[in-house]
Amino acid sequence: MINILIVTHGNLGKELLKSSELIIGPVENAESISFQQGDNFEELLGKVEEAVERLSGDDLIVFTDMYGGSPFNAVSRTMKANNFYHITGVNFPLFIDIAVNRDTYSLEELAEKIIKNGKKSIVFVNETFLAE
Repeated sequence: MINILIVTHGNLGKELLKSSELIIGPVENAESISFQQGDNFEELLGKVEEAVERLSGDDLIVFTDMYGGSPFNAVSRTMKANNFYHITGVNFPLFIDIAVNRDTYSLEELAEKIIKNGKKSIVFVNETFLAE
């Protein structure tokens, strides 16, 4: 099974996990780390390193909320000594997609699939309705 780690500003990752349970039920082998206002970057880095070590027994995919933020930087720094996939810009449909399909595809196939589907999940609704 592909393990999941979500590292985000605030409680976004925890809420993604919690909200996904409403749709697909419990998401096993998934954890989140929250970076709160006033938290220290080095402590965040330590939490990420510990979680990656704990979850790396199987394949691991790590999500962060935005490119260049502290969660992104902590995960990127951890990548230097560990082998896992890192995808930034996590959103709810993308997360549901991986949680449901992670037993069906290889890590590489899954990463390609969710990147493609994640882009499709962003829709300018006004434009869609005006086109009809």
